[in-house]
Amino acid sequence: MKEHLSSRARVFDFDDTLIGREVVTRVSGLVMGRIRPHRSPNLTIADISQLSLNHNRVDTPINSLKERISFEFHARRNVYPSVVGAFEKLVADGTDIYGNTGRSHKGQWVDMTEETLHRGRVAKYFRGVFYTPDGVRTAVSKAHALLRLTEHYEEVEFDDDDPRTARFIAKLFPDIKVNLVQHGTTGLLVSRSELDELPNLKRVAVFSGR
Repeated sequence: MKEHLSSRARVFDFDDTLIGREVVTRVSGLVMGRIRPHRSPNLTIADISQLSLNHNRVDTPINSLKERISFEFHARRNVYPSVVGAFEKLVADGTDIYGNTGRSHKGQWVDMTEETLHRGRVAKYFRGVFYTPDGVRTAVSKAHALLRLTEHYEEVEFDDDDPRTARFIAKLFPDIKVNLVQHGTTGLLVSRSELDELPNLKRVAVFSGR
């Protein structure tokens, strides 16, 4: 993580937040989420602070057909065109930008993701990207990264498209503003009442660079 220059950090998930995901992938994720109910990690801030996680690139190869197929789908995705202008506004406002993704920290994943960010003309805006270590739940990895950032910034704001992750983060960090980027059916994964009970969680249609 580069030395920060601001008191504010804006932290973004990638897929379906900054980078477009295929409709079929989104729908299949919804179906699986309904078939297999999701249980949020039963962890506190104290538990998260005890974790030692490496969010940086590691030279570990892709080792399964399932992961290879997932990799190929992710490699075809592109950054939403509106992100460039929105990032320009955030930087002009003195906000430091970070990525916080469920994508693996394996070398091939990191290299592919960086190429996507460069292709989308947004790579230069990131002060750092937190990837997910093998064997660690995405929500836990994201919470660990956010905890690290709260140690360096007075104000941290987080955007994610997964309502389960957004709810977990909002409950764990009441001082972090969480923006849930909803894509229609994804809202079915968590009830409206579960989201409305969290005052620091806001549902948004698209990232607009607020």
